[in-house]
Amino acid sequence: MRKFATLALAGLTLSGLMLPLVARADTDTARTKGAAWLITQQRGDGSWASASGDLRVQATAATLSALKNAGLSRSPSFGSAGAWLANADADSVDSISRKIEGLAAAGLPAASQGEADRLFGLRTLSGSATWGGYGGNGVDFLDTALGLTALRVGDANYIAKANAASNNTILSAFCSLAAARIPVAAGKQAWPPTQAATNQSAGQGRPSVVTTALVLNELRGMQQRTGFTSVGCPTSYTFATVQAEALAWLLDQQNPDYGFGEQRTDGSKGVSNVLVTALVVRALNSQASPPQPQSGNAQAWLLGQQDTGNGSWRGDPLVTANAVAALPAATGAQLADADQDGITDVVEQQIAGSNVNVADARNQLTSPGLSVPGVTATSFAVSATVGQPFNYGLGSGSGFSISSGSLPPGLTLNAATGQITGTPQQAGSYSFDYQASGTAFVIGRIDVAAAPSAGNDTDVPLPGWAYALMGSLLLGIAMHQQRKYG
Repeated sequence: MRKFATLALAGLTLSGLMLPLVARADTDTARTKGAAWLITQQRGDGSWASASGDLRVQATAATLSALKNAGLSRSPSFGSAGAWLANADADSVDSISRKIEGLAAAGLPAASQGEADRLFGLRTLSGSATWGGYGGNGVDFLDTALGLTALRVGDANYIAKANAASNNTILSAFCSLAAARIPVAAGKQAWPPTQAATNQSAGQGRPSVVTTALVLNELRGMQQRTGFTSVGCPTSYTFATVQAEALAWLLDQQNPDYGFGEQRTDGSKGVSNVLVTALVVRALNSQASPPQPQSGNAQAWLLGQQDTGNGSWRGDPLVTANAVAALPAATGAQLADADQDGITDVVEQQIAGSNVNVADARNQLTSPGLSVPGVTATSFAVSATVGQPFNYGLGSGSGFSISSGSLPPGLTLNAATGQITGTPQQAGSYSFDYQASGTAFVIGRIDVAAAPSAGNDTDVPLPGWAYALMGSLLLGIAMHQQRKYG
């Protein structure tokens, strides 16, 4: 059995749920410190990596989810990460799935659709949306959950694929998942990591906390998107029953310290682990039922694992991002941004050298020594001045278009030539995504200074870069962390 690859924190964005046993102020502080630490760990090309230096697609996707949860989707750190992810290579099912989620959340539907089509072609079975690690090598329920989530958020043809009158590959996957559950006790069922196979190891056949949490989260999303309540498989299964039985088993797996760990081979509970607990918290809170006390208790355990000095979890961007993404989203005063540079005031206060009254967010971007302009990083960052003619060419090609963001007022793009021309009318810093026919999406930025007569020599505020991405989780890293810190 291949080493388990990266898992996504699939499901719904948490939006300020007040959970039992956890004070809102505590979660605000933990989220703020974690997000601030993540910003300082970004690489020069816009990506993040795990503590070991790998899993860059997965770590970057998870961090984008965390930053969005903290209200930082307008920050230049967020924008440069989106540019890197749009051009990142992905070959395994889990990394392709993560990339799709990121592109879709970033408002890049064409790029997302291209990756979704590629992912769909990697299905293990032509009539069902199920996957193995790299496609075509058996079914594992970890990658199937990830792939289903990616199609749900990034494939414009998702509903057609779920339509029983036509394609039906999505609902066929639900049938496969429902039939593959392991009955543990009356009213309690769970999923193993992989489909049953001859001579499989004990680990392959046991119920898995991580797999069950991932699938449970995705089934809720599938039900909400399709509107189906039951499916005839030919055995008839209802979404509510399948989810309820998985939820009942999952709640039983909580440790006395309120954390969750992956089950051991002998069936005993594993030591509580940050990654596993974060995944379970999100799974519990995605369900239609009222928040479970176990979720609030698990969240309290997560807060207790944070490094109170630097704000990280385990000193690992991938681990920290998953923990931050599992906390309630920033709301109200937590979103205040006095200088409008994309980094909220509460987060800026946690970053050394950052000033809440000066638009200095771009100072957090390190020199892009690992990047290739226009390929793995921001295409350009040029200056202009209010009232002075401006002319800049985006390069060779044709069919140029702005896919998100905006040009400074007074400037226009010639779609045929790629020339940006005009006279800027308003000071500020404006970022946008653009694309030429057949090329990847790239981010550009134009900083417009005030006219000299205005006497304005201060930094201009940065714009909003709107991206969103769900997070990801690595079972292999979870187990390593469990052994290391358990």
